[in-house]
Amino acid sequence: MSISKRLYASSSILDLLSWAVLSLFSTRLFLELSAYPSLGNGNWHIAHVLWGGLFMLSAIILLLAFYGNDATKYASILGGIGWGLFIDEIGKYLSRDNDYWFRPAVIFIYISFIILFFVYRYFERKTKADRSSLWNKILDDCHELVNQDFENKEKVRLLSKINQLSNLSLSKSESKILHDLKDIVNSIQSKKDKKEFNLAKLIAAFFKISYSKLFRKKLVFYGLFLYSFYYVVDKFIDIFRLIFNPQKISLLQSYYLHYDFFSKADVYMITIKFVIEIIVASLYFVGLTYLVRRKTFRGLRFYQLGLLINIFLGSVIKFYFEQFSAVFGLITAVLIYSWLKSYREELSSIIRASKNTKKSSHRL
Repeated sequence: MSISKRLYASSSILDLLSWAVLSLFSTRLFLELSAYPSLGNGNWHIAHVLWGGLFMLSAIILLLAFYGNDATKYASILGGIGWGLFIDEIGKYLSRDNDYWFRPAVIFIYISFIILFFVYRYFERKTKADRSSLWNKILDDCHELVNQDFENKEKVRLLSKINQLSNLSLSKSESKILHDLKDIVNSIQSKKDKKEFNLAKLIAAFFKISYSKLFRKKLVFYGLFLYSFYYVVDKFIDIFRLIFNPQKISLLQSYYLHYDFFSKADVYMITIKFVIEIIVASLYFVGLTYLVRRKTFRGLRFYQLGLLINIFLGSVIKFYFEQFSAVFGLITAVLIYSWLKSYREELSSIIRASKNTKKSSHRL
């Protein structure tokens, strides 16, 4: 049995993740606005986890029964909606009393999305355009050709894949098939591209706003300075107050006593929260120090590392204590990280351009 990775599988997984997040929050918003209605009568209660299973089953049937890129696209959408509806009710299956509001449930919801994100990143980085993957992708794209629904962008993409495969070492029969297929594709009159709604692309565009389009460099520096200075001072003050005040430790423990996480482990959760915040604050402080010393790239690297720890570790604990209100802090952290990444890329391109200009002037 031979299994080859799909080219562009990462985009389908990103679609699934995007629709899962949208499905989850749409469900929570609908339930909140409609005062948590119950679908059913008497002993019957049709939970939305069942609808989630139905959507995911529909996605599986689509992939098993139909060919083409459209089947994959609709399956990723249906699968994402289904996963969002399913994972929203995970609290009922983690608690003895089937508690929808079981506090640790949101942690597992967030972790499931993190796992999906890492799966997406894996396929985005590790999927190579080898011979097998290219052949399978070309055959998938030919589905639109057979159905006489060939758009301009699909024609360009298919020809590009044929040229890629032609550059690899192929047998004579394969080369002939590719040559004939290329002639057929070139002879077909393609249609005008249709406008399509892509949720993942919209989200990606939102998070890829360039610093140069919105801010001046001084504003970036002072904004980072104020943000990191406030975060560092606030967290270190909290730690010192906690360490040197036993009364506050007992008050903090009694405050969270009504929470229950695997036999009253809130104290451990608070400890982990403080440790992570100290690590993040320390990284911000080092980044701030490098920025003041005009070592911008090193400073931004430490900021990004702190943000990554905050996003993938700190947010897990925040979701436990703050539940879904922690989403706003998570979005802020992701936005700042994305903007810093764009800012670093812009600085790199400026530095490369200046170096190339100097080299060309020296040659002259």
